[in-house]
Parts: sequence; structure tokens; C-alpha cells
Amino acid sequence: MIGDLDAPLPPTLPPSPPASRAASPAAGFKRKLDSSSDPDAVKRPRTNLSIDRSQNQRHPPAPQQTHQPHYQPSQPPPPQPPSILTSRQLAPTPSHLASRSEPCEDGEVREEPAAVIPVVRGSTVDVPIRRPKKGKLSQRHFDALHDKYHAAGRMLKYSGDARFWSTYPPTHREYRPLLDPPHPSSPYHKHGGLIARLELLDALICFTYSIWNRDYARRSCNKETWSTIAAFLVWCKQKWHTEEGISDAERAFLGLIWMIEAFIQGRQMLYTVRGHLDSDMDKVYENTSKKIATAAATAMEGDPVSAASFGLLNGKAPPMLPSPSSTNSTPVNRDDSTPSTNSANRQAQAAAHAQSRQSQYTGAVPSKLVPPHLRESSVPIPPHVMNAMAAVTEPISPTLVQHLKDLTAGYSATAYCTQTAQQTLNLPLLRRCFPNTWARMMFSTLLPTDEHEPDFEDEEGELFWPDQCINGEGIGWVCLMGKAMIKEFGKAYGYKGLDGVVPKPKPEESSENGSGAPPTSAHLQTQNPKPPAGHGPQPSNQRPSSSSAAPR
Repeated sequence: MIGDLDAPLPPTLPPSPPASRAASPAAGFKRKLDSSSDPDAVKRPRTNLSIDRSQNQRHPPAPQQTHQPHYQPSQPPPPQPPSILTSRQLAPTPSHLASRSEPCEDGEVREEPAAVIPVVRGSTVDVPIRRPKKGKLSQRHFDALHDKYHAAGRMLKYSGDARFWSTYPPTHREYRPLLDPPHPSSPYHKHGGLIARLELLDALICFTYSIWNRDYARRSCNKETWSTIAAFLVWCKQKWHTEEGISDAERAFLGLIWMIEAFIQGRQMLYTVRGHLDSDMDKVYENTSKKIATAAATAMEGDPVSAASFGLLNGKAPPMLPSPSSTNSTPVNRDDSTPSTNSANRQAQAAAHAQSRQSQYTGAVPSKLVPPHLRESSVPIPPHVMNAMAAVTEPISPTLVQHLKDLTAGYSATAYCTQTAQQTLNLPLLRRCFPNTWARMMFSTLLPTDEHEPDFEDEEGELFWPDQCINGEGIGWVCLMGKAMIKEFGKAYGYKGLDGVVPKPKPEESSENGSGAPPTSAHLQTQNPKPPAGHGPQPSNQRPSSSSAAPR
């Protein structure tokens, strides 16, 4: 046997281990050598951090025994309850926890307390349903929506008025009994006044939504059509404002009316500027600028000294010089600069000089209307030249004057309505009083340009919070939010919407019973106050008109 070996064993070979350690693991499987192995082999079985931690906390590892083999076949962990497993697998592991799960010096994974994962769905708040997108719709579709909700608004408006008149005492002069009153045990009888105000607000939202659909399809804004609901808007505002001791949820409806008015004013204001006011003012500005330049040149002609100080020839501005790029195709530059650098430096210096000059300018004529050779010069403008420019006038038409007045009044009204609406209608109040409507907006994936996507009658779909009205859009979102608020609030009072309206009687029935509506009057249109001072509450001793003067 020894003779067959190529070389004898070296004398430094360590002796064989004693027989008592025959059951010990081999030296190559000691824990100390595991640290040099691939760390992925340690972390690979831990596919879910939150599940592993829960298992480690429920089943702590048994203490290691000295004479027990290190390698043991892995056993599957005990199954968890379905509810816990589902809720934890739905939420991904937070990144800050996954990055901290690194092996320690001995190869073990750090044991950390279980992370608190925010749950979107809960017992009180559910995310909205994501409906399929409708895409681009035809104008006929929006016209049909206009006709549908205009008719619905008329039904709700009549019912709200009739129900409101029936809540007066029989001895009151405006008392009008219903032909078919609700049962005394019905919520429509117990909460008749609140149901009437809900129907009036529902009618206002339907009218607003119908007009918006027609404007949205045509990308326009018909101010004459919007003016037809102005008096009815004031009527609804009075009905919700005069009630005493109302809750925060009911005050939110008053803020909703203010928000509707603010968005209508904002849309009218934008389309007035975009349609014709911007171009009209451009013409006025251009004509005024030319007249100011002519007046300055005329004044300079009689003062050669001042003309020479500004570098003018015979009182006229020098002709424009050609640009350096058109005269020199190969300009000579310094070694340490480039043409683009020199041009950029000159432009920066000219801009800085013009800005400093403009900041020091205190003349009677706006600096942007002053001719460039006078505005950019370091020489002060002579008084007689400044007086000549300040004496320039430009006539404008009466139509333009009215449009400018409408713009300033509309801006003031929009600002006041927005500020007033925010006092009683805001996101914290919606979260507290209208949690379902709030969740439909907060957990929405819709964009501000998706006003046409939601269905008006949908109670579970996505919505969007109408945050601003300066771009002229958002009326659709306000109507959708208002409809959702009415549906959510009305469930506690059995509000049925169109299914519970008081039907409008035929002319012969109303004449026989004497319970018809009083004559329609445009009285409220003359009471519409001027913004913003008139947007405040009506005096308590002033009784509103008995007619809403709404569109018929």
C-alpha cells in the first residue's frame, strides 16, 4: 500500500480527531465558514419580511445543542390565518425595512419590530371604483345630457318650491297645501323643510350641469344662458342661509352654492378675456405706444441739445443697425472668448442695465410704453418730453368699457365667492361630514381634464376635488361633487331625488284646488347685489320673495 503512493504523507499533518467527536459536523460545515459563503443563500428563503417576522415572533427558534448536527432539512412554516396573510401580502414591504434587513457579523438577520403598514381600505373608508374611460364623446351626447338634466332641474325646482310653501302654518299668507301630502310617519313629512331645500339645491346643480354640458361640447361660454340661473342661485342661497342651528354638513351646502357661483364667474371671466378682450386691448396698447413715440419725437425736434444727448438725428431715432452675424461671417475674437460668449455677455449686460433703469424710472408714463431709445438710455428724459408723452390719449368704445367693467367686477365676485365658500366647504369638513365623497376624490386617478368621464348618478365612481377656477374649468367637477354630497347626506333622511318629487299638477287641477304656484316674478333679479359687497347675507328683517324666478 505504501509503495503505491507517489510521496509519503508530510510529517506536519495534524493527527486524526478523537473518536468521541465522530458525531460532530465536519470542519467545512462550521458556522464560522458560513460568513464567507454567498449571502444570497442566507437571504433567499426570506421572500416576505413581514410574514417571516410574524413567524419568528410566534415560534422562537429552539436553543442550539452542542451535539446536534447543524444541517437539518427545512420544514415549511405553519400556515397563517387567511385574513392576516391576505392583508399583509396586499401591501408591499416598505423600502426602508428591506434595506435594513442585512446580515450581522454572525450571518443572522436582525430581528426588528413588525412594521405598521397603512391600509387604504377599511371599515369606514373605501376607495372608489375605477370605471372604464369613455374617451372622446360627440356633441349629440352632451346635448342629450343638457336636455335630460334641464328637465330634471325643472321638476326638482317645482317640487322644492311647493314643498317649502306647504311647510308654512295654515294661517300664513304664503301657505300652499300639497295635493297629495306625504304620510305623517314619512321622512318627507317629518323633515319637509330640509327635503325642500335639498330639492332646490339639487335643481340648481342640475341646471348648472345642463348648461355646462352644452358649453363643454362647444368649448364656449354663453353668458346669456348662465344669466338665466342667477336669480335662482340667489334664491337657493337665501333658503340655506336663513336657517338657524344647522349642522356643519348643512353649512357645507351653503358653501357649495358659493363655489358654484365662483366657478361660473371664473368661466365667464376667462372666456371674456380669451374671446375678444385680450385682442381688443392689444390694439389699444399698440395705438397708444405709437402715439407716445410720435409725441416724444415731436418734442425732441424742438430741442437739439436733448436730441444730441440721446444720439438722435434731427430729433429722430437712429435707424436699426444690422446684427453682427449678418455683417461678419468670420468675426475676429479674443483667444480666451467665443462669439456665443461675447453675445451672451452683451445681452446679459443690456438686460441688467434695462432692469436697473426700469427700477429707477419714476415717470408718469409706464416704462414699457416709453420708446426704447429713451427707456434704455442713461440720460434722464427731459421734462417737456415726458409731459408730451403723458398727454397722449387713446379713445375706446363703450363696448370695451363695459367689458373692462365686467372683468373687474367678475374678478372681485370670484374672489369673494371663493373665500366665502372655503369657510364652510373644505377638505377637512368633507372628510368629517361626507367621508364617502371625500374618499372618491382623494383616492381618484382621474385628471382635471376628465370632467366628462364620471356618470352624474354614480355613487361609487371616482371624482376630483375642484381646487381652483382661474382656468375657467371645473364646473363639471363641482356639480359631480355636489350631487354626491346630496346623495350621501340625504340617505339619513330618506331623500329620493326625482323619485320623490311633488308632481306638477295640470292647469285645471291647480285652479280647482287653489294650490297652484303664485305668479312668477323677476323680483329677485333686481335684488341681486353688486359684488363683492352685496354677496353678504341678507338682513334678517328682510323677507325674501316668494318666487324663485328660476328658468322655466
